[in-house]
Amino acid sequence: MESSRKCSMLSKQPIIKSKLPSCWRLQVTDSFFAESNSRLVCHLLANAKVELIKSSVENPSLDAEWILAYVLQTGRLNLPLLSDRKLSESEIEHLACLIRRRASREPLQYVLGNSLFADLDLKVDQRVLIPRPETEDLLTRIVSLTNYSPNRIMDLGTGSGALALGLALAFPAAEVLAVDKSSAALALAMENAIRNKLEDRVKFLLSDWFDSVEGSFDLIVSNPPYLNEKEWRECDPEVRDFEPKQALVSHQQDSAADLKRILNIALSKLRKGGALFLETGETHHSMLVEQASSIGYVSPIAMTDIRSRPRFFSARRAD
Repeated sequence: MESSRKCSMLSKQPIIKSKLPSCWRLQVTDSFFAESNSRLVCHLLANAKVELIKSSVENPSLDAEWILAYVLQTGRLNLPLLSDRKLSESEIEHLACLIRRRASREPLQYVLGNSLFADLDLKVDQRVLIPRPETEDLLTRIVSLTNYSPNRIMDLGTGSGALALGLALAFPAAEVLAVDKSSAALALAMENAIRNKLEDRVKFLLSDWFDSVEGSFDLIVSNPPYLNEKEWRECDPEVRDFEPKQALVSHQQDSAADLKRILNIALSKLRKGGALFLETGETHHSMLVEQASSIGYVSPIAMTDIRSRPRFFSARRAD
């Protein structure tokens, strides 16, 4: 199903960084590499690709290469130079562990523990959604369409902190507030702020949308849940079985429930001339434009994403 980008696992490839993740320890006889008489990189890589192909992983060759490079703590493009290198038993066990996780359709970014977003290196795990290219496109549009320097910015439903941290980089003089109702997600976003040396630029608030938010803002952004239950059930296994459902599904029937809530309240939280930017589902644009106009926003705009699909919405409070 392709009705929503949140059902897609397209993302920038992870980087090879930090220590290996914790894995269960496999006996060699239990490993799917056990039948191989070779410990060579070239042979183990071939076996890993076969395992991912059997599990219908979308990019089996590329994912196997990223995982093996991670185990060897090298760049993926260096693997051909290491084709005759022998792996130790512990390296084989780590490789088997990570390939099994990916074969179960766990997202590659979760398996390796990180994702690239703009100029950020983000830690990701099952507490948060994996940042998508579409959300990076939203960040680019916000920066290009904001023809002033916002003093105060809020990211609602920050998750990994991708948008909040990206905006902190783009607007170095701004105060940025990252809001999430999940304490687990907020803890990870704070880790990412430290990881990217932005902990002094971004404040974090535990709140169900606007409930605990004080003050007004020049810029409010959000990538809220915008799937209904049926759309979520039709997502890829990587999304449906591993990413946090509460960050994907707005309401069992009304996929626009959170979008409507944000749109209705944000107007009172925006300073004069301030802007609201949302990432949306493909079917929400006409409703958002109509509702925004009816409650007093000016210049409501619906925008397409990098694949020319309806994806973004913006509106302003009048000066």
